[in-house]
Amino acid sequence: MKIYQNKLLLALALLLLIFGLTACQNKPQQEPGRSELTTDLLSKQPQTSVTAFFKAPDCPVLVPLVFGINSSRDTIWVALEKLLAGPPDAFVEAVIPAGIKMKDLYFADGTVHIKLTGDVPLQVEQVNLQAFWSTVNMELLEQDNTTAALLLYYNDQPLLNEPYTAAAVNDFGGGQAGAYVYFADPQAMYLVPVCLPVNRADFEQEADFFTALLQAWASPPPAESGVYSTLATVEGLELLSVSWQADGQSAGLLTLDFSNALAGIASSAQENLLLDSLLATLAPYRQVQEVQLLAGGQPLDFLPSGLEIDQPLPVKHSLDAFNRVGQ
Repeated sequence: MKIYQNKLLLALALLLLIFGLTACQNKPQQEPGRSELTTDLLSKQPQTSVTAFFKAPDCPVLVPLVFGINSSRDTIWVALEKLLAGPPDAFVEAVIPAGIKMKDLYFADGTVHIKLTGDVPLQVEQVNLQAFWSTVNMELLEQDNTTAALLLYYNDQPLLNEPYTAAAVNDFGGGQAGAYVYFADPQAMYLVPVCLPVNRADFEQEADFFTALLQAWASPPPAESGVYSTLATVEGLELLSVSWQADGQSAGLLTLDFSNALAGIASSAQENLLLDSLLATLAPYRQVQEVQLLAGGQPLDFLPSGLEIDQPLPVKHSLDAFNRVGQ
């Protein structure tokens, strides 16, 4: 199949969809309807977080939010309940009218069936279908590394004439295989994964791929996305070069040389946004173990907040810590 994926998202990747969701990663999607997907859609192992996708205000992208939960295997049901409960704050928007609840959820014939109930009128045009698809498939990717189409029902009547599926969340890669790069939302509150056409298969050397990936991270995102690079929050900050070492004592080390403006970050909020977007972008790549930050070719002892960066920073291969809004 032509759809590519890797959890980002998720974990979001997560996509991953952490958060690395769907078509945007460099791994072919598995055929929906695998035997591992049971009718009750329970995860194989209990989980302590779920991801739900909400709409960013004033732009077309979805924002993956990570909710801490009590240990549960019923993660898809719980994630959809978080979605139906509405935004946890004013920095994201609802993807379905208020007052609608879950009635039933099951997997059959290669499709996830979601049955909703409520007392308010509901038309399919009022539902952000991609948010539902992304929320469900983030959890499926974690369970079985696969995705499935959706059918939605409201008060036992179908909302859709045929199953809904999507290629990728926040796809600005023209439907091509690529990678998720994390930018900032318009409020500088949350990270947003954007699918860009930076495909590992297009590069003979791993070093060239990581250079292209991080140049995309440091560059302005597509204007129509409505999001922006976290480097733009720091005046004069530029990424000058990227080097990759994967042998000897420096196995899995990326070195990023920034302009001297790195030493002039004005606030811990700017710093956190910059570092979180970098580490989230790198989270799907397990070969990257550490990141060394330089300013003008020289190491810094500290960032203005006091974070020590004289030694490489570890890369965590999970997206659960980013955009977290629960326990």
